[in-house]
Amino acid sequence: MKALVLFPLFLLAFGLKAQETDIAKMVTMDEFVVNAAMEDFNAEDFIKQVIEDTTFYQAFLNLKYFPHEIKGAMVVYDKDDSEFATLQRKAVQHLTPDEVKWVEITYEKTNGKIKKKNGKWRYLTAEVYDDVFFPTEKHSVSNEMVQREQELEADSKMEKHKAQLKKMLFNPGQPIDNVPFIGDKLAIFSPEMVQYYDYSIFLYEYNDSIPCIAFSSFVKEGEEDEVVIRDMTSYFHRDTKEVIARAYRLAHKTLLFDFDISIKVENMLVNGWLMPKSVSYDGGWDVPFKKPEIISFKMECADYETNSGRYAK
Repeated sequence: MKALVLFPLFLLAFGLKAQETDIAKMVTMDEFVVNAAMEDFNAEDFIKQVIEDTTFYQAFLNLKYFPHEIKGAMVVYDKDDSEFATLQRKAVQHLTPDEVKWVEITYEKTNGKIKKKNGKWRYLTAEVYDDVFFPTEKHSVSNEMVQREQELEADSKMEKHKAQLKKMLFNPGQPIDNVPFIGDKLAIFSPEMVQYYDYSIFLYEYNDSIPCIAFSSFVKEGEEDEVVIRDMTSYFHRDTKEVIARAYRLAHKTLLFDFDISIKVENMLVNGWLMPKSVSYDGGWDVPFKKPEIISFKMECADYETNSGRYAK
């Protein structure tokens, strides 16, 4: 990457929402982006696109909807970072014409104590992992955002917590209501949070083949205790404007919980639909009344069938 050039971008001029009109930040831009600004790149429009993006979360909803094949591997570590338990799975997600979905687990192998004697999970991460990617019970499904948001209003306290956790993991950068101490800290572009971050824009060839414009947010040195998202880099396809990949780290410590996790999601286009190709997770949780856990997993998804459900021809 060439030397970086400082380029002031005041969000006041971006025509964003009223609560964002008093935000002013200095964004570091790659000199190639600055040169591109003389041609077809508009920095103001790009910042607005980053803040208002829904393509990343839509890809997650598409993952939950369209039939596809899944391969996953999980590792649980003990205190000295040695392997304590493992889980390997292969599965197929199904969808009926009337939008009933379920996952068929075709292969599973476990080592170590990843489950209790009654078959339930010993770890919160494993429970959420199973709930998100391997729901075997048949249930109605939609990939529309409005309907998915209703999960956050679930009657069950545990189900609501799971929905909040899923949104935090797969829609980072947006606030989540009713999450003590951290809900507002997730909104990294809010007037209250922008003071804690440095931002940069640069050109990038993702996987040496996909032309992208990347946007990075990094917490300023000494401000780590004020934020939940320590860093996040999103790679937007230069032509389709969709998030091709995103890497981010969430970390925070309070009296109620302590967590530090890193996530990377790679997406791909399938018949015009943005779909997750892989999801990598590495991190630890420590919450009251639960055993501390350090877990990593990687999901790989393939063979999506877009001619399904309400979109069947």
